[in-house]
Amino acid sequence: MARRKEHTHDEIRAMATTAVLRHLEVEPLDSLSLRKVAAAIGYVPSTLVNLFGSYQGLLLAVAEQTLDELYRHLAAKAQISQANASQAPAAQSQASESSQLEAMAAAYQQFAFAQPRAFQLIFELKATEEQGLSDHHAQLIAQLFGLIESCLARLLPELSAEQLLLASRALWGGVHGLVSLALDDKLFAPGIGIEQAISHHLAVQLKGLGYHKEALCC
Repeated sequence: MARRKEHTHDEIRAMATTAVLRHLEVEPLDSLSLRKVAAAIGYVPSTLVNLFGSYQGLLLAVAEQTLDELYRHLAAKAQISQANASQAPAAQSQASESSQLEAMAAAYQQFAFAQPRAFQLIFELKATEEQGLSDHHAQLIAQLFGLIESCLARLLPELSAEQLLLASRALWGGVHGLVSLALDDKLFAPGIGIEQAISHHLAVQLKGLGYHKEALCC
């Protein structure tokens, strides 16, 4: 057992979230507990309660860390795609912009399949009435959707801020739904891969929003 004050609070928090993520790499969440996490890092459960408020608080911290990693993964793909768009001829720039959504959707799917349990944890957790979602957690969600809104704003500059907010949620909700079904092997579409399904969804949604470029055919 680690001696008291052997680690700072930030170090213990990092150790605990890392222990949860390592567990999720090989085992489901329901086989974990606060006591098991504490034992894995050499502290007593009360130490983690003092730092996170509860086991739920610890899991929310893990979800925040995963959200941040997911955002960085998508942002990197978006940046690469946007750089390619800026170098493309004028006639191809809008098509290149639309491919940015494809790139982010592909990155989303890849992240989910690489870390399925951590990915699912983000959306399965509910904040307690006492704690609620932290400002940081809300900011992470907002900046993730911000990537989608920015891309849609360049593709469809005529949309208002309210329309962009709604369109980004509807469009990405479909991407998330398809990825979640595929993770559970419940896509039930013989001969159709998840990549093809996502590409079709994006094309249909963008066309419905007024984007009719032939470059985005499925």
